[in-house]
Amino acid sequence: MNGVRVLYTAEEIDARVAELAARITEEYAGRDVALVGILKGAAFLLADLARHIRMPLHFEFVDVTASRGERGEVVSLTYATHFNLKGRHVLILKDVLHTGVTENYLITHLTQLEPASIEILALVDKPQLRSVNLAARYSVFTEIPEGYLVGYGLGSDTDEHVNRPELCLVETAAPSS
Repeated sequence: MNGVRVLYTAEEIDARVAELAARITEEYAGRDVALVGILKGAAFLLADLARHIRMPLHFEFVDVTASRGERGEVVSLTYATHFNLKGRHVLILKDVLHTGVTENYLITHLTQLEPASIEILALVDKPQLRSVNLAARYSVFTEIPEGYLVGYGLGSDTDEHVNRPELCLVETAAPSS
């Protein structure tokens, strides 16, 4: 039997996102900022963060897929709107930052659009899993136990918990003997 354990309530998430938004508003004051959310996991984060940032900004979504290939992980950009990042300060929003391979690929791609800067903001940052030299400038949470996360936009398309306002961990009961 699978259950879920709430790690962070909707109120805790909102408070932390509001703190980061205030910091971003201060650090990027007077600059042209664009939020780029990686679909689908960062959709909730982008919406909440954008509502808390107290300055004009742009936002876009991209879909980046990663799969195993003969020579390691293969990353491809499967969806990107036609947006102008030239001279803008870009914050890439990611649900869970694991290895960093996907984000590194996206940074390489977006750099060609000549942004003023590119940084990463992760809902959950797991630097201990990084396989590339990449760090999140901002992270909502870093203290997360290992396991499958659901809620706040995380989970599979068929997951009944994906739209929960909390961030949860799926708990799998040990099989009975």
